[in-house]
Amino acid sequence: MRLRLRRLLFLVTLVPPLAQAQGITVKQTTLRLFEQSSASVLRAERRLYTFYFNSLRTRYIAVEATVEYAPAASAFKLAIACKMTSPDGKTTTDGIWKIGADVAVGSTRAVGANLLFGAGKEGWQTGLYKVTCSSGQPLGETAFQMSPGPSLLGDTEFRLQDVRFFPTGAQITPKAERDYQDTFSATEATRIGIELSFVHPGLTKSGDVPVDCYFLANTGSLFGILSMVYSLTPPAASGSAAIGIGWDQPGRWAPGAYLAICQIHGRPISVDRFTVR
Repeated sequence: MRLRLRRLLFLVTLVPPLAQAQGITVKQTTLRLFEQSSASVLRAERRLYTFYFNSLRTRYIAVEATVEYAPAASAFKLAIACKMTSPDGKTTTDGIWKIGADVAVGSTRAVGANLLFGAGKEGWQTGLYKVTCSSGQPLGETAFQMSPGPSLLGDTEFRLQDVRFFPTGAQITPKAERDYQDTFSATEATRIGIELSFVHPGLTKSGDVPVDCYFLANTGSLFGILSMVYSLTPPAASGSAAIGIGWDQPGRWAPGAYLAICQIHGRPISVDRFTVR
């Protein structure tokens, strides 16, 4: 399956020579996919391109289109629409938004990206999805695999569902009062909380799972490691645990990007990002 997807990503994105799209003659199109946690499109340097997504954790999938064409005679924004076909054969028409790629006079290449697809009320199906994009004429297609991922506790059905961040103090903000976000103020932030949600259907035995988390700044500075315990309590089929990392006083967070890394028994289970500005 991995080899098949890799071929789809890099070969099926080609378009027939000299396809016409809104005033330019397209020679080739490459489509790449990356995960989004919110509606703000990630900057190019923060995108992690992949063909494999987790059905429990993925909120949105964005599409980046690179279009190569004969030299453009005029400047305009190329509108690209994409459709997604799910494993059961149903098609989502035109995604959430269109992709806008800026075409400059004399240019031969343009890149655009936008948030296109979300899980919807019923969530993601597991299996192979197809994404097809066009701009007056077909531009290309690619595919991705949606999977729930492996269990985190061997033979026990125990999977990570979500990771979210929120501002907190010395005492963890109650779950109902948390303001989830992935961007924090350098002048206002004290502790930054991380919440991990898990699912464990069919559980019959209780127990405690130790979870260790730390934050890694882009300068290499390490914050943590702090530990929390997630309690497995049948018949509950899901739950969450949270911890706050930081200081009592604001103004100590350096602006920049941070990685939040969590582990169970020394095995990394999540790597997520937030930004301090």
